[in-house]
Amino acid sequence: MAQYKELIVQKALNGILPQLPLQGKWLDELGFTVGQLVSVVFADSCLTLTTNTTVGNSSSVLVIESKLVRKRPRTQLVLDGFLLKRYGFAIGDRVGLHLEPNMIQISKIIKFTTAETA
Repeated sequence: MAQYKELIVQKALNGILPQLPLQGKWLDELGFTVGQLVSVVFADSCLTLTTNTTVGNSSSVLVIESKLVRKRPRTQLVLDGFLLKRYGFAIGDRVGLHLEPNMIQISKIIKFTTAETA
């Protein structure tokens, strides 16, 4: 069953480039486990992260890491720097994550406003 999350693109440690840290138990539950390769493909204004795929079709490859949070290991996947910038994601952008087993689709949330007439 598909799930949905919303996040905000943050500043990387250098304060210049965008960063989107994905971390927590929910990654494990989707099949994104420590040490696993993740392919990243950009199409139709959406970044798609998948596991259990052939790496040859992807535009980038990431590795899932483990980070200590309060002395406990936590699964972490960090999208940062030029990867996000290359695909048009900027610091402060709101993004929606469509979550399915072995797949995360990330796209910008664009709010449209209508002008009120007097």
